[in-house]
Amino acid sequence: MWHITKNIYGLDRHIPQDVRRQIRQECGFGCVICGLAIAQYEHIDPPFSEAKAHDPQKMALLCGTCHDHVTRGVWSKDKVIYARKSPITFSRGYAKDAFDFRDPFDLFVGNSRFRDIRCIIRKGDGEEWFTIEPPETPDGPPRLSAKFFGSRGLPELEIVQNEWRCSTGVWDLQISGRTMEVRSTPDQVMLRLKAKPPHGLEIQYLKMFFHDTGIVIESNGTVLLRFAGTEIRWSSSDVTKAGAVFSLP
Repeated sequence: MWHITKNIYGLDRHIPQDVRRQIRQECGFGCVICGLAIAQYEHIDPPFSEAKAHDPQKMALLCGTCHDHVTRGVWSKDKVIYARKSPITFSRGYAKDAFDFRDPFDLFVGNSRFRDIRCIIRKGDGEEWFTIEPPETPDGPPRLSAKFFGSRGLPELEIVQNEWRCSTGVWDLQISGRTMEVRSTPDQVMLRLKAKPPHGLEIQYLKMFFHDTGIVIESNGTVLLRFAGTEIRWSSSDVTKAGAVFSLP
């Protein structure tokens, strides 16, 4: 079966990066109908076969399920056009999806690996950052929860028991394969995560403040932790069975 790369007008299937970004931003980084973040770029009207250009105003993000509903004619194009005008992600405030995890679970933070831990950081008042709770049932998944704060002090990406939610207030959310990247500005990557289903998640890059604690994961895997004028730096470690990787006063 031949894969058609161009339509009758010679329009290539490849959508320019700036057009894709504009569509992501205008659609709230998720399917305009259901809000799932794993989505496709869809020509609404005209369809790709009849389009003369990749016009972002005539395109939308649709998840695979919603896209199939439209392609099979179960849903009309009008449904997509209506949703494109007011994407559900903006009314919710976030685009979402879920991770697939199973025990044993490894959390990779830069060049470090953590297994069977309760949280990465625990403060003296009991506050925790990046918690990992055990499965609720014997065959259930470990449950991850975390908040990744941007420069405004607000969570730009949140994980709530394995469901991740990216705020529509970020500058861009780009998903490529198993990697998601959140940008606060055109030149500033705030967070880069890579899923390693079903037994791992990797925080490849991070630059944030967890209230009064600074956390930086550099591109080379080095981790910096700043708290009350003290800086902790580590390049690699392997921690197993710990209540908290770091306990701060």
